[in-house]
Amino acid sequence: MMEARNIVAEKIEYKRLFLICSIYAVFYTFCLYKNGEGITFPLFIAGTAAVYLYYLKLMGKVLKPFSNFYFVSIGLMAVNVCCTANVFMIIFDKAFIFLLFFMLFMHNIYDDRTWDFGRYLKALVKNINTLPGFLRFPFFDISDMKQAKEYEKADENGAREDGEKPTVYYVFMGLLISVPLVCIILPLLISSDVMFSDFMNKLFSFSWDWDVIGVLIMIIAVFFLSYALVYRLSIRIPFLQKPVMDKRVQSPIIAITVNIVLLAIYMTYCMIQIIYLFLRKGNLPGNYTYTRYAHEGFFQLVFVCLINIVLVLVCRKHSRDSKVLKIVLCLISGCTYIMIASSAYRMYLYIAGYKLTYLRAFVLWALLVMAVIMAGVIMYLYRPEMNFVRFCTVSVISLWIVFVMINPDYQIAKYNIIYHDDTEYILELSLDAVPAIEKYSDDDEILEKYLKKYDYSNVHDDFGIDKKTPLTFRTFNFSVWKAQEL
Repeated sequence: MMEARNIVAEKIEYKRLFLICSIYAVFYTFCLYKNGEGITFPLFIAGTAAVYLYYLKLMGKVLKPFSNFYFVSIGLMAVNVCCTANVFMIIFDKAFIFLLFFMLFMHNIYDDRTWDFGRYLKALVKNINTLPGFLRFPFFDISDMKQAKEYEKADENGAREDGEKPTVYYVFMGLLISVPLVCIILPLLISSDVMFSDFMNKLFSFSWDWDVIGVLIMIIAVFFLSYALVYRLSIRIPFLQKPVMDKRVQSPIIAITVNIVLLAIYMTYCMIQIIYLFLRKGNLPGNYTYTRYAHEGFFQLVFVCLINIVLVLVCRKHSRDSKVLKIVLCLISGCTYIMIASSAYRMYLYIAGYKLTYLRAFVLWALLVMAVIMAGVIMYLYRPEMNFVRFCTVSVISLWIVFVMINPDYQIAKYNIIYHDDTEYILELSLDAVPAIEKYSDDDEILEKYLKKYDYSNVHDDFGIDKKTPLTFRTFNFSVWKAQEL
C-alpha cells in the first residue's frame, strides 16, 4: 500500500486528488441520489469516463485502441437506462456497465491479451477484497501535508514560514466545519419560506428536510471510495502482471473418450429431434400430441447446451492438440447447434400457441448468444491465438445493445395485440409498451386501465421515479414522459 502512495504522490498532487474526488463525489450524488433511471445517468457515465481519462493522463498512461469499444458500449447502455422503464433491462444495463468499466480499467493497466475468464474473475475478486484497505488513505495524505516542513512562502523566495499549513488543509477543515452548519441552517431556511422550499424541492426533486443527511453521507462515501480506487488502480497486483500459462499438457485420450461417449448420445438425440420435431415423421406415444411434445424439455435442452460449451472450452484448455479431439469437439458443437435450434423451435411454437412474454423474448436472445459463442468456440479450436474473451465480450454486449434498442416491451405488446388480442399480460409490461398499446389496440379501456395501474404503482420506487409527480430535469425518463403525455 505504501508503494501505491508513492506512485500517486509522484504523479498526482494530494491537493489535486482531493479536489478531483470531491468534485466527483458531489457530481455522483447530484446525478444518482434517488435517481437511478433519469436523464442524468448517462451524464454521470460521461463524467466518470472523463475522470478516468484524466486519471490515465496524469499517470502517464496511453489509452489502448480497444478501449473505444468499451466506451461506445457503455455510452449506448447508459442512454438506454433513461429511455426505458423496464426494471429488468435497467438492472442488466447497469451490471454490464460495471463489468465493462472493470474490464476497461484492467485492459489499460495490464496486458490482458492472454487473459481468460478465470483471470478476469480473480482480478475482480482481488480488487474488491483489497479496496477497503485503501479507504484510510485520505487521512494519511492529510497527515503528510500537515507534517510537510517546506511550503511556498508569500515572499519572493517562495518559502512559507515553518508551521504554516497548506491551502488545501484549510479548505478541507472549512468544509468539515460547514457540514453540521448546513445540516442545521438549510432545513430552518426551507421551513421558513415556502418559495425557497419549493425551489429546492424542484431543483433536487427530494425533501431537504429529511434527505440532506442522506446526500451528505453519499458525498462522503463516494469521496472515500473514489479516493481509494485511485490508489487501488495505481499499484499493480503482481500475479495479474504475469501472462496466463498454456495449460494444454494433459493427454487428449481422456477427453476423446469422454466426448465420444457423449457424442454417441447426442447424435441419437439429434436424429430424434430431426425426425419427430422438425420433420414431424414417426409415431408419438398414444397420449402425446405434437404440441405437447414440442412444449416439453426446453429448459433441459438449454442447460445441456451450456454444458457443451463449457465442456468444449475445458477440453480445449487442458488437453494437448489432437486432430481427432478437434473433430470430435466440432461434431459435439454441431449437435449443440441442433439442440439450440430445437430449443428455439420449441419456444417459437410455445409463443405461437400462447403469447410472447419478456422472459420468452429474453430466452430467444440467450439462444442467439449461445449460437454466436458456439461459433467462436469452433474458431477457437483451430485458432488458439484467438482472444476468446474479447470475442465473447463483443458478441454478448453487441447483441444485448441490439436487444434493448428494439424496445422489447413495445414489440411484445404489439405482437400480443395483433396475434393474440391479449389484454392480460400487457398490463404486466413496463411503460415502454404504452406507444404500442395506443397504436395497435382498438380498445381504449385497455390503455386507460394500463395507465391507471401505473399512476398508483410503486414498481419503480427503487429507482426514484414516482409516476404521480412531474418529472424534473434530473429524473426525466423518456419512457415515463411518453406515458405521462397520455
